[in-house]
Amino acid sequence: MGGQQYTIEQCIADVRATLATKGVTEEGLEEIGSHLRRLTSRDDLLGEVEQAMLHGQVSFRKLHKESDGLTLMLARFPAEEATPVHNHGTWAVLCPYRGRDRYEGWRRLDDGSKPGFAQVEKAFEMILEPGDVVYWFDPPHDIHRQQGVGEAAWELILMGRDFSTIPRLYFDPESNTVRERAVTR
Repeated sequence: MGGQQYTIEQCIADVRATLATKGVTEEGLEEIGSHLRRLTSRDDLLGEVEQAMLHGQVSFRKLHKESDGLTLMLARFPAEEATPVHNHGTWAVLCPYRGRDRYEGWRRLDDGSKPGFAQVEKAFEMILEPGDVVYWFDPPHDIHRQQGVGEAAWELILMGRDFSTIPRLYFDPESNTVRERAVTR
């Protein structure tokens, strides 16, 4: 028996219920990850994703956006080059849909008081496969870098706020610099 597929609308309703009961906590974000994991069983999410670009090389499509900014997107991370070390200015939950992803979590060591200066270090690195989940909290806990492994990685990413309206920070670990850029759509 096939049964009905889990829909994006059902996922968002489940996310809302989780946020109402558990909030943006480790337990809440892990549970939200289980909702995204359910969506990875669908085989029809890829479609046309080349609708917008992030970081100059990541294509994405917004699958759902709520009036308060809660946004579900499907993004493609190429294997040829890692994204810059960056943030999104919001909490998020990520779950690979197709392919493998090298995900690096980074932490900021300075206090952010000197314009243009930032010291960051890699805190961890992991290889994510479809169904795995990683999440981050609001700044300064949202600094990371990603890259497809062997081929492009496709990922479901639920952002707590509409990332396209929040200026993003790009970090250069070698030169200890940071620059802020508005997101281009």
